[in-house]
Amino acid sequence: MTIPIEEVIASVESENDPKSPAFLDQVWKDTWDRVKEAQIASTGQETALWRTAGRATKAHPNKEDESWWLENGREMLDSWVKFRTSGLDWSIWEAPGGIPAIEIVMTPDIGGVPVQMAIDRVMVTPSGELVVVDLKTGQRTPSSDLQLAIYAVGMEKTFGIRPQYGTYWMARQGATSSLIDLDFYTAEMIEQIVTGFDKARKDGLFLPNYSHCVMCGFKKQCQWNKEGK
Repeated sequence: MTIPIEEVIASVESENDPKSPAFLDQVWKDTWDRVKEAQIASTGQETALWRTAGRATKAHPNKEDESWWLENGREMLDSWVKFRTSGLDWSIWEAPGGIPAIEIVMTPDIGGVPVQMAIDRVMVTPSGELVVVDLKTGQRTPSSDLQLAIYAVGMEKTFGIRPQYGTYWMARQGATSSLIDLDFYTAEMIEQIVTGFDKARKDGLFLPNYSHCVMCGFKKQCQWNKEGK
């Protein structure tokens, strides 16, 4: 189970005074209750039956269950507030029409394939560079920058503006990864990748990725999983 920290953070950024502990407590509680109720309604299962990630510890023998998120999710929210007020001086970019680049949803055409995407943040550095920021709540920083590159091309297709850089904001560390220069990925390269994915999907060709079994939610059902659990 996971709680969309992005949704909580978006609520914080829409207010004038996000630093008040009482306000943050209320935002966290309201979002948690809303997401919890929606999940129960859609699955028909109480939180005790939800699949949990992470490792079992003495403090949390049931891994990252409801009690874990209630304890740690609130700290992630605090980390974002600190990140935004730490003097980094990155501002939220405004899309054409004056729309703040917070959870921008778009469906650009990439190589003839409509690709639906939701970009967590696009920010502007003091020197004017645009940075795609993707929020992550997992333990590991993604090893691939392809997601960020696809977002950059999506923005180029949609707005005619392409961010040069991308980064992951890691909620558990409360900091961003190193800035990634996305100029290496041309629009043509991304189009080739996307059309390849689309062809494989249509042909029913899904090759197992052995290096990511630990993160896969279907490993118990997968014949290629050597661990069998």
